[in-house]
Amino acid sequence: MKKIKILGLLAMSAVMLTGCIDSMPDMTTEQSDLVSEYAAGLLLKYSPNYDYRLVSDEELAAAIAQERALEEETVTQTQTEVQEESTEAASKQEQSQEQAKEEQETQESTQLIQQEFTDADTDLAVELGIGGGISLRYQSFELCNSYPQNTSGFRGIEAEEGRTLIVLHFDLENTSDEAVDCNLYDDALKLRLNVNQSVSAGVQETPMLPDDMVSFVGSIEAGKKTDLVAVAQLEEISDKQIESLTVQMSSTNGSCNVKVR
Repeated sequence: MKKIKILGLLAMSAVMLTGCIDSMPDMTTEQSDLVSEYAAGLLLKYSPNYDYRLVSDEELAAAIAQERALEEETVTQTQTEVQEESTEAASKQEQSQEQAKEEQETQESTQLIQQEFTDADTDLAVELGIGGGISLRYQSFELCNSYPQNTSGFRGIEAEEGRTLIVLHFDLENTSDEAVDCNLYDDALKLRLNVNQSVSAGVQETPMLPDDMVSFVGSIEAGKKTDLVAVAQLEEISDKQIESLTVQMSSTNGSCNVKVR
């Protein structure tokens, strides 16, 4: 009922204004807009299809919380994507470095295979430029988990889990008529093994072994021999699995490649 009265008043006002338009004062644009806005507001307020209401504090807080949650979710998702990209880049770099290392080792092994080999019974002292009335010859090799074996009071070297020690034996002989002081340590011997033309392993200096060839310093009597060894570690392997074995040797005065098997 109230709505009908208000609409009637507006209609009557329009008629009266029409009749008195000649005496109505001029309005500015701003005043005209205010009147139009007020009239439109009244019509909308009492329209049955218009839901006129203010947002409550609870609804406003819920809307703000939802917006913040969406912002936090976006930030978290962005951080996760950045972290995943960083991890993926680091993984690719690590794989690239490992691949480069494997390619380098393969290249070194290939170069070793392509070189000329010295017979196992050759005097290696001559090939390596080690003089002073001595000779050095390869003798044999053995596979074991520890070296030396069956000794008391000396622990020696033990293979790491899942690996095998390969021990190369050499004969160091005094070929002169008098005792010779031999210092192989100063000759800076280096040995590298190649197994089955693919697996490469370096021999390390092991001064804890009294018969370690790389660090040997001692006197040898005339016409006598002493057994020296070079020890390296391989992935667990048996003698039957070794189809080929070569040793690359070098010193300050020379180098050679020895074909053992």
